[in-house]
Amino acid sequence: MIPGTIHPMTKEIEGVIQENPLLGIDTFLIPSPYVGDEQVEKDLDHSFVWFHEGEILGYLLVYANPSATAFLVYKLVTSPFVRGDGIGTALLAHMTSIISTTAVVYLYVWEKQMHSLEFFLKRGFAMGETLVYRNLVFRHLLGTAGGINQTLSRGVTTPMVTSEEIGRTRHDARKTIRFLSHMVDMLSLENCGRIIEDVNRETTSLVNTLNAFRDSVGREHEVNITELILERIVPYVGSSVVPCELRIKLQKTNVVVLGNYVNISRALVNITANSLEAIQAAERSDGILEIKIGEERGIPYIRFRDNGIGMTADQLQLTSQGIPSFVGTSTKTRKTGEGLGTLQIYSTFGRENVVVAGQPRRGCTWRITFRKPMRQSNPWLSRLEERFDQFSRLQDLGLDRIPEGAPVEAARDYIWQTRKIEIFLFDLILHFSTHQNIRTIFRFIFAWLMNGITRETLEEEIGVLRVDREQIRQWLMETVLILRERWQQADQYKLSSERDSAVLKEARFKSYGQAIENIIIFTLNPETRKFFATDRKLAEHLDFAPYLDAPREALVRGELNGDVNDLSRPILLGVWSISSHKDLNAKLQLIQDGARALLSLGVDGEKRLGFYQTTTVTHCREIDSDATTTVEAFAQLTAEQLQKYTREADDELQGYLSGQD
Repeated sequence: MIPGTIHPMTKEIEGVIQENPLLGIDTFLIPSPYVGDEQVEKDLDHSFVWFHEGEILGYLLVYANPSATAFLVYKLVTSPFVRGDGIGTALLAHMTSIISTTAVVYLYVWEKQMHSLEFFLKRGFAMGETLVYRNLVFRHLLGTAGGINQTLSRGVTTPMVTSEEIGRTRHDARKTIRFLSHMVDMLSLENCGRIIEDVNRETTSLVNTLNAFRDSVGREHEVNITELILERIVPYVGSSVVPCELRIKLQKTNVVVLGNYVNISRALVNITANSLEAIQAAERSDGILEIKIGEERGIPYIRFRDNGIGMTADQLQLTSQGIPSFVGTSTKTRKTGEGLGTLQIYSTFGRENVVVAGQPRRGCTWRITFRKPMRQSNPWLSRLEERFDQFSRLQDLGLDRIPEGAPVEAARDYIWQTRKIEIFLFDLILHFSTHQNIRTIFRFIFAWLMNGITRETLEEEIGVLRVDREQIRQWLMETVLILRERWQQADQYKLSSERDSAVLKEARFKSYGQAIENIIIFTLNPETRKFFATDRKLAEHLDFAPYLDAPREALVRGELNGDVNDLSRPILLGVWSISSHKDLNAKLQLIQDGARALLSLGVDGEKRLGFYQTTTVTHCREIDSDATTTVEAFAQLTAEQLQKYTREADDELQGYLSGQD
């Protein structure tokens, strides 16, 4: 977690937050700002902010009723640069620890924010009713302060996976795959039976290795119950010596639930083993084990039913803990077990999700209900859909334009939101990489954004792209259209002062720092301060040169990664070529002009500055790509001092192409 301190919210701090674009650019805040209850009012006594080195990185705004028995989490916001670091959880834990344990804490979350719903459900909230607000469906989440705080005190963590663990898993998996390949090469008519058995054994070993690693990454994930039954339970029953007819009923053919694969697998094997033991103890020659997979009122379940010896009423009697008395004791007739299997079943699913019924000599039934994942599709697709829906709703909310006469702060926030859409476009284009060159895609899209091609040409180019999901093509087209309109809106904003100009210049550059999962390259004209940027995988610096009103050798290449305000992360600057001593001095001056341009774009002077490796060097000296400094320090150097950032060129052929200078 980013180190910091929690401070109470005040009216003054509220004003500071409203001026911070990083804490207000989301079109749908988490949770969604909806009050509903007319009795609640803003409660600054139970609202808090997270400070780190004088900067507000997150805040919690709460509303409460007069009796302090109900608290609405109105906004829980963290800077986009620190999401996932636990700041939101820490603020929530602090608030619930200082109010009555019986007080109800509740909030509303837009139903398409799947990761947000899961965030709060894992922190002690329960799902309530749904409501419709502004044509959007919101989920009502609630819980007691004591229950939420108890959940948070246990910790909501994701196990850390070391590089050594990843390396071991890769090694084991590759070893198994090489062995499989070797066995397939040996396959012949004479040894096919033995080879097939060996392949089956090694394939199972590979699956177990990868499943174990998946479980080490996350304790809960999507588990396909139907596949688990067919892959684990069917072979288990088939290899049993107990005469048994296995009947499988699939009310739903593909049931996916949320849980731990290994634990669920072990628990279902334990239930199956108990059923087979019961059939054997009943000395039946017509043993039957029926497994049904279905869904009732949207809740997935699996039911095991056998015709074994069954259970007595005493065995099914519930204890003070709410579980049957047989749990933890052996159900085997020879009493050789220790009841560990039944304990594991209940610990895996929870007592509220397990129902056991039976009668002596009439068999036994186990019914297990599961938690359904919030999302049923591919996680990255769900996240893309959520992001697309967020900004496409801007038009419905009247936020697709800068209001006439709006202050510069409104235009600044508009630019930050526009950049969020632009970063979404970068991620969309990356999903076309399977079938075509994504740099070609970016070039014609950028040409459209710069009014270089017609809409008909754009539609034709996007229409012929190969893509696995047609909806991604539709998202791409709509995003490109919306983005150009917003670019034009931002360019048409009328500046009223030098301050307005400085605010918007800073927003245009710093807003690219939102792309915390991307490495952003930019090409800059130091004279005009004009620049263009994109994800490093989508373009070369040279692609932007035709749009910057200067020849390539008068432009500067650049790269940034993460929050521009993070002074420890260097911005890189560089040039394309150095051909002579005179050219070296000119390029050093050009990079220095680039550093001064960064300062005018709002970059802190203490921000670290590094240097690109020059692409083509035909001189005996070059710019030192291993050196670092700060942006301001480099901007203030004399021509003589700039020489400190050069070194002898490495190329063995230096001087042979154009002669010594």
